[in-house]
Amino acid sequence: MKEGSLRAPRIGLVKQIRSNLFGSKRDTLLTVVLGVVIAAAVYFAVDWLFVSAAAPWAPAESCAAVAGACWPFVVEKYRLILFGTYPYDEQWRSFLASVLLIAAVAVSMLPSFHNGRLAWLWGAVGIGFYVLMRGGYFGLDYVQPERWNGLPVLLMLAIFGLVFAFPVGVLLALARYQSQLPAIRAFAVLYIELVRGVPMIMVLFLGLFVLPLMMPEGITLSPLLTTMVALVFFHSAYFAESVRGGLQSVPRGQHEAADSQGLGYVQKTRLIILPQALQRSMPAIMNTVLGAYKDTSLVVIIGIHDIMATAKMAFSDPSWQHYGLEAYLLVGIWYLATCWCLSSYSRWLEARTS
Repeated sequence: MKEGSLRAPRIGLVKQIRSNLFGSKRDTLLTVVLGVVIAAAVYFAVDWLFVSAAAPWAPAESCAAVAGACWPFVVEKYRLILFGTYPYDEQWRSFLASVLLIAAVAVSMLPSFHNGRLAWLWGAVGIGFYVLMRGGYFGLDYVQPERWNGLPVLLMLAIFGLVFAFPVGVLLALARYQSQLPAIRAFAVLYIELVRGVPMIMVLFLGLFVLPLMMPEGITLSPLLTTMVALVFFHSAYFAESVRGGLQSVPRGQHEAADSQGLGYVQKTRLIILPQALQRSMPAIMNTVLGAYKDTSLVVIIGIHDIMATAKMAFSDPSWQHYGLEAYLLVGIWYLATCWCLSSYSRWLEARTS
């Protein structure tokens, strides 16, 4: 008999469904109840979204006569939701700036860019984003940072906050786990535990109101910049703990093997220890990325107009004040789609590197 010819018999789909969903009276009852609930939810969702909704091309007055979603509201206000109070005639710059950041994230996911070229890429992207949004160069009109709203602000705070927070978190993890200097290790421990021990909104308030007071006289920081600094401080502590877990999981023999080859601390960490630690902590790191990305929406509390705030602007209009659900549904679809893409990439990267 050939090797591998003895295999467990395959169970048919009908038998699997019967054993998993209707294996006992309790399972049957739960299956029926959940099936009815799911069917009812799908029915009401389809009815509200499509059957009883006003078509996107319908006039605005038709929304008052329907019981479902008002899609003319989304058609009328989508530019306000996405770009806020950025000058209407210049919103093509906000669009290009958003596309630039999204494209940079997509390119960064390619394994061929996981090298020194990534730093050059993000340096160029940061400059391009700033020039497009601010203007004042190459014939572009100047736009005050106070008028940067909506999707570009969300992407800027989330992406650049994570880009700067991750290396800071790696340094903090190395300082806490491997540093031989007690002062540096104590500083890393104090910083990580202090930041992780307070809510994010407190860090945002400190960054917005306290950090400007610490600047030398004559130097002012914009609210967007101070918010980003606060986000970097906050998220770096969580990255540090994720990476520290990976460092602890690297076998001691790897350290000894690197020492036996005469590698210095920097070479050993950069070439041997840190790559393995990052690979082992990949699920925790991506979980931190997803949480940080969604937590960026909290900046609306301190007056930063991200996409959540611009969605509220859209239905604050007295003519559309009853259609907040449609505005938040659009925002929810954006978060769901982007988080699903990040989660899928995380699973692919983990399978590729394992």
